Amino acid sequence: MKIQPSSPISKASPHPSDNGGAALNGFEFFCLNAGLLLGNLLILFNTGAFASISLHATGNLGVSPSHASWIQTYYFVSLALALPTSSWIAARLGESRVFVAAMLLLASGSAFCSLAENLPLFLLGRVFQGFFGGIALPLSQTLLLREYPAAKKPLAVSIWSMAALSPFTLGPAVGGWIADTMSWRWLFHLNLPLALFSASVVWSLDRDTEAPSKRKPFDVTGFILLALSLACLQSVLNQGQDADWYNSPLIVGLAVAGLLAFACFAAWELSELHPLVDLRLFRHRNFTVGTISLSLAFLLMYGLLSVLLVRLQSVAGYTSFLAGSVLLPLLVFTKPMASLLHRIVHGFDARALASLNLLAFSLFCLWTSTYDFFGRYGFFAQVLGSQILEGFCLGGLFVPLTTLFLSGLNPRRQLQAADLGSMLRVLGGSAASPLLSVVWERRAAFHQSRLIETLAVYDGVGREAMSRLESAGLPHTATLALLARRAGQHAAVLGLDDAFRLAAWLFLALAAFVWLADPVKPAAPAAPREEARKNALLERVEEP
Repeated sequence: MKIQPSSPISKASPHPSDNGGAALNGFEFFCLNAGLLLGNLLILFNTGAFASISLHATGNLGVSPSHASWIQTYYFVSLALALPTSSWIAARLGESRVFVAAMLLLASGSAFCSLAENLPLFLLGRVFQGFFGGIALPLSQTLLLREYPAAKKPLAVSIWSMAALSPFTLGPAVGGWIADTMSWRWLFHLNLPLALFSASVVWSLDRDTEAPSKRKPFDVTGFILLALSLACLQSVLNQGQDADWYNSPLIVGLAVAGLLAFACFAAWELSELHPLVDLRLFRHRNFTVGTISLSLAFLLMYGLLSVLLVRLQSVAGYTSFLAGSVLLPLLVFTKPMASLLHRIVHGFDARALASLNLLAFSLFCLWTSTYDFFGRYGFFAQVLGSQILEGFCLGGLFVPLTTLFLSGLNPRRQLQAADLGSMLRVLGGSAASPLLSVVWERRAAFHQSRLIETLAVYDGVGREAMSRLESAGLPHTATLALLARRAGQHAAVLGLDDAFRLAAWLFLALAAFVWLADPVKPAAPAAPREEARKNALLERVEEP
């Protein structure tokens, strides 16, 4: 079976020598690999590195910490919106040209971010980064595969995937170190030369060898409806808590507009001959179960990560580097576990592997909910075991669920499913931070109101604490302020613990939900070329 020619992966990325062209020499081959991998790493690094420095940015831009999620979520939304357009643009204009143009425009977005003195301009730069990064991301895989002969394409996929998990492991720590030692704007200053280097290397060494295709029209109406829907609904999530949700006419109006636009988008896509995304894939049970499970699991995982990073800094006084370093233990098992599952996933029922992984995530959340996150001097040693477990879970999250939702589809539909699944997972990341922040804020407020009750003069515990502090020479008003501050900090701990407990129950529900899919029977070992194609699809979903 052959996949449609318009797809980068479907072309099987022919090696230049296979078409009678001249292959690159050793040094040129190394430089092209470096340029493509740098572009891939740069796009992904910007998703994780910024998570640990968002408070620096909001403070410098003169906005409240609640705007930190805006800066990250609009990046995710624009990245998700770009993913289904990448293949069409590349087919029209050529893969190398589009990759180079996208990296140059990503560099311009970084320049906006590095120079912006207010939030609107900074958000514009982040949208540029996300959208053009989303266009370049799948093309970096396509161009890399094209330079490898058929027998070595699995090696190319493995090399390309090395950056896949950097946003959750190295990214926050490196971004925090940049913010603490130089300035948070240096994250964007450094993007400029790196993006320009990647673009110049690809432009000088890679050339499009096939004529652009104009057979498939672009779904402009679907793109506009999807963009309008995502912009409105994401704005509701970002601003709802500050605006008191349905008590705000603006939030209600945005929610209604977003839902109407999404309904029109769904109706249009189901009737369109060449849709932007193929919603008919949801007729397949495994695709529906797999994508819902992966999107919700990623939402919970990334939401907990982002909430933890921000609260460690805003409540506990961690530096950005220390907060990001909390995630470094994830490195221990993340990539080895992902590599192992790539090798064994086709020998087992993907539902069983996915369910076991989600159960392990539930255990991690339950375990982590028992810690005092803000005990600064004991946190790293105390939480080391659970963070290593999270790395084990993160490495095993994508492969079985992606295998599950690709099962039963022919190669052409598998590519469409991979693109749609990747987009939905990124959208899960865009909703993660605001949703989990709401859970944390509401539970922290609940606990704080209960703790403050103990400061009343008729409560024995509160009366004893106040008398001890006052007997030590602290004025009455200062005593109340100190106890209120301690109560607020402890309420923040309890609220975060509640968020992890809620996530534990949801992961447990997802572990049961995956069994609604049809069984995925173990498969015989595939030919090397087919194995490379499948691995490329798996990594395509895992990357953004």
